[in-house]
Amino acid sequence: MPFKQDGEPGTATFGAIDRASGAVVGVATVFREPAPFDAAEAGVRFGAGNEASTWRLRAMATREDLQGQGIGSLVLNTALDHVAAEGGDLVWCNARVHAIGFYERAGFVTWGDEWVVPIHGPHVVMWRRIEPRKAP
Repeated sequence: MPFKQDGEPGTATFGAIDRASGAVVGVATVFREPAPFDAAEAGVRFGAGNEASTWRLRAMATREDLQGQGIGSLVLNTALDHVAAEGGDLVWCNARVHAIGFYERAGFVTWGDEWVVPIHGPHVVMWRRIEPRKAP
């Protein structure tokens, strides 16, 4: 699924591939996008331009029959490492309610109220701070 941010600097998609079949079994995309809340309220420090480097995690998925085996965590951690290397301060996503535990184990917290995305079901915004690793 293409996103309008695909051509933007830093945007990246990561995937896990089954070595035996070559099938993609896990995926996540990250790109720069302002959080739907004030990043300062999340304790994010602001850079020289008085802006936080906020990133959105989107299209995070693991093949249903392989969930619970660590594939999603590997893909997510790789995406978070990329954000840190790009100097990111905060990552946020619209998480499906049934995946809240997965994101909480990765250090994410919820923000705001739950809402329903037609066809996809109930969601909530989740976020976590990142320690940027980009050289000054």
